[in-house]
Amino acid sequence: MKTYEIEGTYGSDKTPCTVFVAAYNGKFWYACERSANVNCTDWMPDDEPVDVECLTDIDCFTWSKPIESLEELENAING
Repeated sequence: MKTYEIEGTYGSDKTPCTVFVAAYNGKFWYACERSANVNCTDWMPDDEPVDVECLTDIDCFTWSKPIESLEELENAING
């Protein structure tokens, strides 16, 4: 699993955030910092900032607490 951070935005106001990303089995699992929502997409753009509202999610789940780091994102994915 390759993990990395990118700058992003979310919401209609395009609120800035750090996006934690884990590339795994050809998919990209991601979470905005301080969110418990973990989403999965087939494609993650290289351009920053990435607007997560424009990504097409193919799967998602809610973790038990907000994601604050790449390690926490990995722990959530590995459940």
